Amino acid sequence: MKIGKKHNANNGNIDSGVVASKKPGRNQSKKSVLMIAVIVVTALLITWVYTMGRKATDTVTVVMTSQSIYKNQQITESMLQPYDMVQAEFEKYATVSESGAVTRRILLWDEASMIIGSYAAYPLQANTLAEYRSFYKSKIDNSDSVLYSFPGKEIVSLDIATDDLQTFKTFLEPGDRITITAVYTDEETVRTADGMGGTTTEKVETYKSEKVFQDIFVADLLNTNGDSILDIYEDYNGRSVAQQAALDASTSFQDSVEPKSLLVALTPEEKDLYYYYLSKQDVTFRMSLPQRVE
Repeated sequence: MKIGKKHNANNGNIDSGVVASKKPGRNQSKKSVLMIAVIVVTALLITWVYTMGRKATDTVTVVMTSQSIYKNQQITESMLQPYDMVQAEFEKYATVSESGAVTRRILLWDEASMIIGSYAAYPLQANTLAEYRSFYKSKIDNSDSVLYSFPGKEIVSLDIATDDLQTFKTFLEPGDRITITAVYTDEETVRTADGMGGTTTEKVETYKSEKVFQDIFVADLLNTNGDSILDIYEDYNGRSVAQQAALDASTSFQDSVEPKSLLVALTPEEKDLYYYYLSKQDVTFRMSLPQRVE
């Protein structure tokens, strides 16, 4: 009797009893990474939009002047008022050093006590944002140079129209604010129909008027000898009433305080803008004096 070999149902294959695992394909892995990247970028964009929106609506309370303040006038609590400033605008006033350090320029309302009893570095109009640089701990001796009156600004001789200077000479004082408009000629290309379905071009000269500066500071007025009228008035104010009356009646004194040149205080950006307009053809700078607010 032959004993037959027993075959299993799988045609002789040995059944290990282990089911092989199926590894995900490369395409599926790439899709997962891409999806994660999209989610991260979307989250960052949402965060950025939310942050910008908050800056556009959030406010910070800062210090603002409540009245006009003269140069060297001592600051009292009644001269200051709180002002709610938009966060984004507040951050624009910050300065960044070469090392990347960010420094605030505007005083927070919680810091108002820091400037009580200090002195104004230069004239401040009502409703002006209070900056750290606008106040000094002691009075400024400005008899020798106007440069100390306008920290952060440069003194520039403004090529103003002579008739304007003569018109406003009795109104202007160092520390006043003026508005400057540039009047100049420019060439423009004009296209006109030639009557045959085409166009012709020609260059025409036009006159333009553009406001260059709004409320810039008058730093000083110089007389025909180039002497500072600011220094002359400093000496005048230090004299007795009788001496002042004698100077008022003096023709030579009146001639000495007649302005010939105008010096203004400009930021580096304002100075570059002035030189830009100065390079234009036949430019003339006209001056106007904003109405003083009592």
